[in-house]
Amino acid sequence: MQPGAQRHSISIKSPASTSSLDFALPASLFVGIVTIPRTQLTQDVLFILVALAALLGIYLLAFAVAMLVLRLSPSAAALFALGAAFPSAPFFGPAVLGGLFGHSSVLAIACTAIIANLLLLPITVVVLEAARRARRHNHEKLQSPADKNEAKEEAMLTVVGNSVSYAFKRPYVWAPVVALALALIGIQVPSLINSMLNLIGETTSGVSLFVSGLLLAAYSLKLNGVVAINAAFKSIVQPALMLGLVGFVSIGNPLASEAVLAAALPSAVIVPMLAGQYGTYQAEAGSTMVLTVVLMMVVVPLFMLLVA
Repeated sequence: MQPGAQRHSISIKSPASTSSLDFALPASLFVGIVTIPRTQLTQDVLFILVALAALLGIYLLAFAVAMLVLRLSPSAAALFALGAAFPSAPFFGPAVLGGLFGHSSVLAIACTAIIANLLLLPITVVVLEAARRARRHNHEKLQSPADKNEAKEEAMLTVVGNSVSYAFKRPYVWAPVVALALALIGIQVPSLINSMLNLIGETTSGVSLFVSGLLLAAYSLKLNGVVAINAAFKSIVQPALMLGLVGFVSIGNPLASEAVLAAALPSAVIVPMLAGQYGTYQAEAGSTMVLTVVLMMVVVPLFMLLVA
């Protein structure tokens, strides 16, 4: 494992990171969504579809560019696409969007986190596992082609199931899903519970800023053409696509601004984590995350002006 990946492993397991992802952020997302009126949630279905199109569209486009233009391996292309399409909403969202829009930003943060974790992450893990299993099968001799195909099919179904299960076990993924279900059904959460969770959630922005600083310090920047293109997809192309989509379907502010700025957030920390785990695209993944953090200081104010 490279030094950068090792330092990252230490920082992501720090108490601050654990409290942010396991307690503060889920509490903030839960309260923010469960208190939204059901009529407003049904109207926001269009926004969810827009967010899905922006994230999945950029993922597929980036994967195609990585494979066909940059000639990366399937594993590296999957990580390239994930870095281009997966905003770091759990870390930077509460600090940036929460500071600008308050509790109204939880819908944009939650939708981004849910779509990315339950759709983009499993797709990437499937590609990475398929590539790793293909390398293993090259050194193995199975009894017959039928056995080989059956083993591959069974293994892939297991990978898909494990990936979705892994993503859904994250508190900041299932908490907003539960809150959304309660709000749509019309179940009122007692005000005492809301007040308690809101008190915990108020620590999210401060803790997220601290953890973001730890993550930024964990990697050194290495610039090359692949990193520059990857960062451009994440910091420029994705928020530009989101800006076009919210304008096309006439989503008004503040939700339009929150959606665009959520897309302008840096690349998610899960990308260099997966790169280190699978031993591919490690330097590029860490450098992309660092570069998108730096670019955030420019692109967020810029897109704020464009969406206003």
